[in-house]
Amino acid sequence: MYLSLDTVEAFAAKRNPTLSFPFFKENGELLCITSNLGCLADPRALDAYQEFYDNASVLMDCYPQYYRFFLGIVLDLESLGLQGNVGATLCETTSQNSLLFYDTSDLRRMEALSLISSRRELTQDEHNLRAKTYDSINNFIARPDHFTKFNRPFFYDLTHFIFYLTDYGRNPFPLDNSPIQCLHYIGLLALLDSDEDLLAEAGICLNYMGHEIPSFWDRDLTGFKNEISIVYDETVQSALNPAVDEYHSYFVLNWYYGVTGREVFTERFNGRTPNFSVPPKPTSLLSKISSYVHKSAIGTLNGAQTDWESHFNEDEHTRLRAITASSKHGAELLAQLSNGMMRL
Repeated sequence: MYLSLDTVEAFAAKRNPTLSFPFFKENGELLCITSNLGCLADPRALDAYQEFYDNASVLMDCYPQYYRFFLGIVLDLESLGLQGNVGATLCETTSQNSLLFYDTSDLRRMEALSLISSRRELTQDEHNLRAKTYDSINNFIARPDHFTKFNRPFFYDLTHFIFYLTDYGRNPFPLDNSPIQCLHYIGLLALLDSDEDLLAEAGICLNYMGHEIPSFWDRDLTGFKNEISIVYDETVQSALNPAVDEYHSYFVLNWYYGVTGREVFTERFNGRTPNFSVPPKPTSLLSKISSYVHKSAIGTLNGAQTDWESHFNEDEHTRLRAITASSKHGAELLAQLSNGMMRL
């Protein structure tokens, strides 16, 4: 696994002067993934971030709302081999200015606490905040049935909690309640919605928790990676990518490949700015299930359509059965999702 200058140039060198949100988001994710996969970094790739690294302390004073991005990028750069002690300085700045105490979500607090604890012991106040956050997250996963209705932000909260709580698979999960059943529900719903980005994160989390990734999920993700196409912008006008850019899917699929022992970031961009896209998809199974449940609930189905199986064509029915069979929790998920109207 290798972080090349070519990959970094596609996301960092051309965007560095803007310090835009896309710069923070894309580079933060790229460096987090490669650092936690244990990738080696071409020294020239790290050079592309040297100016940002050298100025990070001053810049964080100017943009404290982005303190987690500064912390994450700097600490990952040091993990990848960039020499310096800026990360420790940023941790102290975060503590001295009580920045993480002003965050309003458990997820952001947990991310900041995990970053700080990677460099130094937490203060007593930080320990207390972490204990309080642990209790909140433990309650969050205490009811797996809450994960049987599709709620994408809710699901991404769980996957990121697992990233931070396990230190990306390096530590045992520290809470009493297990998130495994929740992860299976998330993966099944992602398959029903043709959302491979979310499915990949669920698979990564299962790996970090020491659990096997269902083979059907793995085959689906392997096929999806081959569907991501790349169009290059020779003019490198990259400060803001269009909203349709699927760079996150590209990152997460490479991350999934990495944790399952495959090669990552093998594309060569040759100094060009990549924009990623995937082919349009037909109406998802989740959408059709939701339509059936909705119409049944308000009594607008008629005739043969009252039989749920007739609501799906043969190919859809075959895939629905395959998805349901991919996990031991599949049948219960389908029953819960359909309010008991659909059972296999």
